[in-house]
Amino acid sequence: MKTYLPQIERRIRVRPNQTFGILNYDVDNAYPQRMLELVAASPTAKDCWNKRAKFIGGNGFEEKTLSKQLVNDKGLTLAKLLKSAATDKALFNGFGIHLNYNANYQVTSAHYVKFEDIRMGNTDCAETANQYAIYNDWGRKSWKHIMRSKIVFIDQYNPNPAIIDEQVEKAGGWENYKGQLYYFNPEVEDYPLIEADSVWEDFETEAGIKTFNNREVTTGFLPSTMLFMQARREEADNSTPNADLLNGSNSPSQLEKDLGAFQGTKSAQKIIVIEYEDEASKPEFKPYAIQNNDKLFEATEKSVEARIIKGFSVPKELINAEKSSGLSNGGEKKEAIREFNDNTAPDRLELSEIFEEIFSNFSQNLNTSGNWNILPVPGNVADDSAGMSAGTSINQILLSAIPAENKIAILVHAYGFKQAEAEAMTA
Repeated sequence: MKTYLPQIERRIRVRPNQTFGILNYDVDNAYPQRMLELVAASPTAKDCWNKRAKFIGGNGFEEKTLSKQLVNDKGLTLAKLLKSAATDKALFNGFGIHLNYNANYQVTSAHYVKFEDIRMGNTDCAETANQYAIYNDWGRKSWKHIMRSKIVFIDQYNPNPAIIDEQVEKAGGWENYKGQLYYFNPEVEDYPLIEADSVWEDFETEAGIKTFNNREVTTGFLPSTMLFMQARREEADNSTPNADLLNGSNSPSQLEKDLGAFQGTKSAQKIIVIEYEDEASKPEFKPYAIQNNDKLFEATEKSVEARIIKGFSVPKELINAEKSSGLSNGGEKKEAIREFNDNTAPDRLELSEIFEEIFSNFSQNLNTSGNWNILPVPGNVADDSAGMSAGTSINQILLSAIPAENKIAILVHAYGFKQAEAEAMTA
C-alpha cells in the first residue's frame, strides 16, 4: 500500500550566488524585505510583531544600571541594543550584532545590524566562506542593480584569539580588520523563516481588504454604472496638429473630465449636468447590480485576523484588547500576559546568555554584578485597563435593583452589548 504525501512547495530556496559570493535568501534574495512589506501592510501582523518584540525584550535588564551603559561612540546603549535585537528576533527569529576588537582580543564596540541586511557567505567560495555580507538594499528599492562595491563582508563571530589572529592576517592587519558579526540564526546553516511564515498569505489578504475598503471610500460608495451613448462627444482640445500620429487615440473629452470630477469622496454629493442636442444622442446611465460583499468581507476579515494571531502565537486577549469583554476585570488579560511571558521565556533566556557572552569580554566592565537576566513583562499592566473599570460598573448595574428592561437598555446602548447578550446577562 503506497502512501501519498501532499506536494507542499518549499517556503524559501537557498541558492549560491556566484556574482556576490553569498547564499541567496530565497529565489529573489529578498525574502525578509518582502515579509517586512507584507507585515507593514497588515495591521494585525504588525500588532502581533510589536507584541512579540515587547515580550521578548521584556521589562529590560534586571540589573538596572545596565540599561544606560554605552557600547559604542554613537550613543547606543545596552537597553537600545536589547530592544533592537528583540524586535528582529520577534519577526525573523534572528538578529545581528557587529563587534570590533582591540589587540587584546577584547570587544571595544558593538553596533546593531538590521537582520534583513545580512546574507551568509557562500561556503564553497574561499574568499567569502565564514563571512557575512552586509548591504542595505538587497530588495533593490533604491537602486535597480546591487552595487558590489558597497557590499561589506565581515567575519563570523568567534572570540578565540587564534581565530581573530587569522582573520586579522587575512584582512591585512589590524588597521584593515572590520571585526566580527554575531549572527543569531536558529537554522545555523540555512536562513530562518519569519515567525508566522505559515500565514504570510493572510498578511496579503488583510492588506487587500484594506485596499478594497479604501477604494470604496474614495469612490464614495457609489454603485457601478455603465454609460451608453450613440457616439463619443469630441471636444476642440482633441483636434491637435499631430492628431494623425496618435493612432486613433484621443485626449480626454470634456464629458470624460466631468465624469472623473463627479467621482470620489469630495465630489460624491455633486450633480453633473450633461447637455445633449436631441433625444437620439441623450446619454443613458444603467447601473448594474453587484454582489453585496459586506458580510463576506466581515467573515473573511475575522478569519484572517484569527489566523495571523495564531501564526504569531500571541494570545488573542493581547490583540485588539478593546474588543474583549468588560466583565473580565482585567483577569483575562492578566492570564494572557502570564501565558505569553511563559511562552517567550526561552527567548529572553537566549538573549541574556548572548549578551553575557559578548559583553563579559568588553574592554570595560559593564556589569559588576554579573546579572544579565531580563525581566518579564509585569502582569499589573492589566490592572489599569479600561476593561477593569467597565467591568466594575457593569457588575454594579447587574446587581442593582432597577428593572431588568432598564438594565438591558443600559448594556445595549451604553456598553455596546447585543440585545441577546444583554438579556442573557440579566436573566
